[in-house]
Amino acid sequence: MAVRVKVKLKSVKGETVTAALANAGFETDGPEAILPIRVAERLGLYPKLPSGSEIEEYKAVGGTVVKVFIVKNRVNISLLTGDREAEQSTTTAVITPGEEEVILSDKLMDALKIILLRPGEGLWRLTDDKENIVRRSEPPERW
Repeated sequence: MAVRVKVKLKSVKGETVTAALANAGFETDGPEAILPIRVAERLGLYPKLPSGSEIEEYKAVGGTVVKVFIVKNRVNISLLTGDREAEQSTTTAVITPGEEEVILSDKLMDALKIILLRPGEGLWRLTDDKENIVRRSEPPERW
C-alpha cells in the first residue's frame, strides 16, 4: 500500500476532487503535481495549454524519457481530510500522458503539511495534527 490523500484541484477553468499519491521520491525544486490527461482536461489545461506553458522531457522510473506539459502556478490544490479542508497551495501542473494517478511531489507534500508515518501501511498525518491522530490512505483513483 502507499499513502494517497484526497485533494481538490482548481484552476480558472475547472475543478475536480480525486485521490493523489504522496510520493516523497518525486523530488522537485517547488510544489508540483503530476496530472493525468483526463484530470488536466477537467481543469481546462489540456489539450489547449495556457499561455506560458512549456514542453519538457522528464526521466521516469527505469530511465524512460517522457514528454510532459508544464503549466506553472495555475492550479490551486487543497487537502481534504474528512474532518477539515486542511492546507492549500498553488502548484505547477506536470501533465503527463500515460500517467493514471495524480502524484504529489516532495515539496508539494511539504506545502500541504503531509507527514508519512508508515507509507507501506498507508498511514500519515499532518504536521499540526495531535500526535495521537493517525490518518489512513484513500483508495487509488485511476484516470
